[in-house]
Amino acid sequence: MREEHERAWKHYGCTLMSDGWSDRRGRHLINFLVNSPEGTYFLESIDASSEVHDAYMLAGLLEKKVEEIGKDKVVQVVTDNGANFKAAGKILMDRIPTIFWSPCAAHCLDLMLEDIGNLSEFKKPITRARRVTTFIYRHGRILSAMREKTGGADLVRPAATRFATAFLTLKSLYKHKDALKSLMVSEAWTGNKLAKTKAGLDVHDIVLSTQFWNSVEDCLRASAPLLIVLRVVDGDEKPAMPEVQALMNHAKERINQSFAIQSKKSLLKKIMGIIERRWEKQMDHPLYGVALYLNPGKLHPLLKKDDDATVGQLRGCFLDVLSRMVEDEETRSKINAQAMDYEYLREAFSNKMAIQNLESMSHRKCFISILISASVHHINLILASIFWS
Repeated sequence: MREEHERAWKHYGCTLMSDGWSDRRGRHLINFLVNSPEGTYFLESIDASSEVHDAYMLAGLLEKKVEEIGKDKVVQVVTDNGANFKAAGKILMDRIPTIFWSPCAAHCLDLMLEDIGNLSEFKKPITRARRVTTFIYRHGRILSAMREKTGGADLVRPAATRFATAFLTLKSLYKHKDALKSLMVSEAWTGNKLAKTKAGLDVHDIVLSTQFWNSVEDCLRASAPLLIVLRVVDGDEKPAMPEVQALMNHAKERINQSFAIQSKKSLLKKIMGIIERRWEKQMDHPLYGVALYLNPGKLHPLLKKDDDATVGQLRGCFLDVLSRMVEDEETRSKINAQAMDYEYLREAFSNKMAIQNLESMSHRKCFISILISASVHHINLILASIFWS
């Protein structure tokens, strides 16, 4: 099985992924996995309990794994966003000039949602929503009555990350708002002695509060677009990189539109400040720009709109990555020339089949890893990114 993966690593390039965790015995373990179009392959897990987890130690471990896989095969190394891993990534990129370090996008979004949830405007409705769900789920008869009202549906939804759970719960509460209000005036509630306790009266007031539901709406306007991005980057169905930058741009547009009224300008500024701090400064990564540039279904609509600023930014990302990954000047020039043909649909990219494939290729496998094949397939690099399915 490893041989099949190794063939893909050689042909397409690959990503080395590292994740640290502690087991029940208190040992600090670090997992190493390799991702490529063939899938994710578990490399090994090491016990690093006796090591000092500083940047140089982590950089050494990552460098060793890159050498085992092959420097010519590894496009990027992905870790979490911890300060020690961030520093280790920079050290690694200095030691191996042809690879990139990328922080985990899911972890970044998770921390972003945590920061947004801690805003005073959202912290209160999240806390109140938690009171409602905790009370209902602690009492069997009330829980049974709630399920009758919701048609058997539950309020608390599982989430891939713990901070996303709060917003997914709010979404579920809002979906069943009418059912919950109906529960508060039903015989199953009014006839239950628990409804007359301090906690029960508090839940009753929360569920029937217009202010609470308005706050929940604001929470959902701020979080829903980001949860869509999180679902994509944390899913296993398809590679996320070609979509990440486009999805984040769309998420920011939707949030801006949702809080466009004057009374919400202050809240919008806080939310966008968090996104700027967490995403723009940590995830403003040339590989994401290249993935979008090499995704014809995303790039060419931008060209048709004459969005020169965005196209110029993406092309700049492409040139940054090209100059780092391909050391031979003549090869770089040939790839750059083909990139221009691809961008303006000239030469081989002007034929009918290539143009028809612009849309159908937009949701196929990630194009970015094809860059690593520059060392093997110099001239066909960009052509492969169009037709590779």
